[in-house]
Amino acid sequence: MLIKRGPIKRGLIRSGLTKTTFPFEAVLWDMDGALIDSEPIWIEEEHRLMQSLGVPWSDEDAKHCLGGPLERVDAYMRSRVKGEHEPLELAFLLIDRMIERLSMGVGFTLGAESLLRAMHREQLPMALVSASTREIMDAALISIGNEFFTFTCSADDVAATRPSPEGYLKAADTLGVDIERTLIIEDSVTGMRAAIDSGGYVLGLPHLTPLPEGEKVVHRESLEDLDLNSLAGLFHATIAS
Repeated sequence: MLIKRGPIKRGLIRSGLTKTTFPFEAVLWDMDGALIDSEPIWIEEEHRLMQSLGVPWSDEDAKHCLGGPLERVDAYMRSRVKGEHEPLELAFLLIDRMIERLSMGVGFTLGAESLLRAMHREQLPMALVSASTREIMDAALISIGNEFFTFTCSADDVAATRPSPEGYLKAADTLGVDIERTLIIEDSVTGMRAAIDSGGYVLGLPHLTPLPEGEKVVHRESLEDLDLNSLAGLFHATIAS
């Protein structure tokens, strides 16, 4: 199915990049693991929290919790802990730890910063969509910068978080674009399910676990050495089919 071509953006004309070479009207970024290198911090803080409760936390446990949402992480943690804990009690403890860590600074994933800045220079509408809470997102934005995104959507801003596609659908609607004309950049299983179900094109960045496949999905190890033209080239066959 071919994407209908809209008007060529002024910024794209300036650099010589046209809608023919970059077919997406907007880019929706996942935050943890796709844009910023925060997944190791999540895993570390999960280890520390569970260790404080006397519970060993393995790599398999961490993989199970990758991508959230926090309600699922909390339920899994409570299933591992001896004793009574109220629903979301452990999630709130983890949130506090993550706010503190991210407020101290967090780096971008490999290749993400240069690609983000290239998109910003070309005036591509962008949104940041996360299964993390608003407090965690705002802590991360201290490092990321607020200037790149027209809209940011946290777990607190939707009725149903991942694997529901609501966050991505809301972002596209807020940007005023058709979700089927957007590119979503994701790295987790739950996030990929949300992205695929939204109807957008999806670039999946597998880390610890294999990611779902789909008709509009392309997988790549990382964002390293990607510019807008090479990113568009990844989807040439997918869009043309």
